Amino acid sequence: MGKIKKGIAALLLGAAGFFGMQQAADIADTAPKDASAHAAVSPETSMVELAEKLGCYARKRDPGFLLVGNGPVGLLEVTRDNPEENVVRLVQALDGVLMESVFYDGYEENGNEVERRDDETEEFLASMLRKPLLAGKRVLTIEYVKDDKTPEVVRRGSAAGYLTERAVRDLSEIPARRPQEENAEDVTSLKQAKNFLVLLNPERFPSRKAYIDALAATNYDLLIVDLYYNDIPLTPEETARLKKKANGGRRLLLSYMSIGETETYRPYWKDEWTDHRPRWIAGSNPEWQNNYKTRYWMKEWEEILFGSKDAYLDQIIAAGFDGAFLDVMDAWQYFK
Repeated sequence: MGKIKKGIAALLLGAAGFFGMQQAADIADTAPKDASAHAAVSPETSMVELAEKLGCYARKRDPGFLLVGNGPVGLLEVTRDNPEENVVRLVQALDGVLMESVFYDGYEENGNEVERRDDETEEFLASMLRKPLLAGKRVLTIEYVKDDKTPEVVRRGSAAGYLTERAVRDLSEIPARRPQEENAEDVTSLKQAKNFLVLLNPERFPSRKAYIDALAATNYDLLIVDLYYNDIPLTPEETARLKKKANGGRRLLLSYMSIGETETYRPYWKDEWTDHRPRWIAGSNPEWQNNYKTRYWMKEWEEILFGSKDAYLDQIIAAGFDGAFLDVMDAWQYFK
């Protein structure tokens, strides 16, 4: 890929949002000139509607196609601008939800230390995640802690009804340890998965073959990977291989797709957008190089995501993935 992959490290930090003063300045610099037109857009409702459109489109082509959303926890809270109807629609549109850093805040590597979530934040997150759980949807969680904390976070996640894994922040490695509850059973639904691996940055692998071989040699029940290797989509033959565990069992394979940010290292990016950003591209994300917040309710962005042979979701379906992992669903916070 030639660039550091963003991964999935945005957290919900309450009503004030997670962006801070630098992003606030960026918003001001890129605010729409037509304030009345922007005021007509509900960022929360627009993100829910986008998830619904993606699900409806994909399931017309593959009725069993799965959608797992990352970062939608704020959209599970009923507020003045996010009515109960939105919450119900979102839970119905998604088959699963992934949440990062539920029990520990931050990531424990390169000298960084993590702290346990305070009781109030942890209870808020738990109350939000109960909503998809009660609807029969799967909740996956990731903790960016050192390996010695793995048993603890797995146990706590299981007690709450989550499927929890430990990972490194750039999501670039296959752990040396064996998957928890490793098994040879066929896994055809998210509820059946007893473990999962998210690997979004394949740069540590010397070649495409080495990357595919390494993933195929694992026994994870669920793999979440990128559609592309060096800007070339995985082939149906490669995804068919990845959907079989090394022990012979069937597993689920999901493809990453950012729906809240545009990424300059994607095949859809046009060079002229670097100096002359189209109206649907908003400010840069200072936390992640080469990523721009997207006005995800605009037609131009939707056309990149789905509806044609070369669209992102259409390529995922054509490659044979079981579903899509929708990243940056918390982009609505930027536009508040």
